[in-house]
Amino acid sequence: MRNLLYTLINKLGYRIVNKNKERAQLMLPLKKYGIKKNFNILFQSKYYIQNLENKFKDLTIVNHKEGFLVGFLDLNIYVESEEEFHILNEIFVRNDYDFITGSKSILIDIGANIGITSLFFSRLDFVDRIYAFEPVKDTFELAQYNFSLNDKIQKIATIKNIGLGSNSRKELFLFDKNCKGNTGLRGKSSPSYRNNISAKEREVQIESATFEIGSIIAENSNRKVIVKMDCEGGEYEILEDLFQSGMIDKIDVLLLEWHDKGSKVIEDMLIHSGFDYFSRHYDALTGMIYAFKK
Repeated sequence: MRNLLYTLINKLGYRIVNKNKERAQLMLPLKKYGIKKNFNILFQSKYYIQNLENKFKDLTIVNHKEGFLVGFLDLNIYVESEEEFHILNEIFVRNDYDFITGSKSILIDIGANIGITSLFFSRLDFVDRIYAFEPVKDTFELAQYNFSLNDKIQKIATIKNIGLGSNSRKELFLFDKNCKGNTGLRGKSSPSYRNNISAKEREVQIESATFEIGSIIAENSNRKVIVKMDCEGGEYEILEDLFQSGMIDKIDVLLLEWHDKGSKVIEDMLIHSGFDYFSRHYDALTGMIYAFKK
């Protein structure tokens, strides 16, 4: 009877897929890592891991704490979620921040998350020092941990547990350890939090962008200033503050991801401040801007 049923289905142009067998085949390439704990996260991240494998033949992944220690290029980076494998893919495979200059520079990392971008820039010869900001304490502590794992490579001058904005104040952010990179002012505007019943509130401290960035630039007057900004909705307020104070004129390069409100208001400020830029729209809600002084 079963054979007759299969024959009939095939004649109709359909095929029966054994989902368990298909899943087992997809799992095979990941078995070599010997992961015993949280293998489901590894499986969900298989596309990103494959990309990392294709680029880095020395890739290693081992269980560590509540997540994984991912090793390549003499780096060891602790990650806990599919999102963080995705970020590794964005930065080290897709090269979202692959900027090069012949001038000695500092990097100001606004929205450092767990420290992946700062570690990427730490490997670049033209970067002398990195100043990082991460407002959510849980995430800030993981960034500190990742920097400690890479003590011989990292160039972190300071990392502060604050966010930047137009003034000094407290804010409440939604937080979920599985989507740390989507935590910020945009709140439920982020698809990661729109229907997220696991999210908790975290109180964060916001300080003046002009004051914090101005203090850093004053200490590095002979260095090119590169600002990387990925702060989940806070970018509009930060740039407006820097624009109104004139501090934006002291920045040489901006590598920025925007969210929800489009790119035009940002592009207008950049043009008025003497920047040229490239703009990429990922979708209606997000995009990247790469801006540099003429």
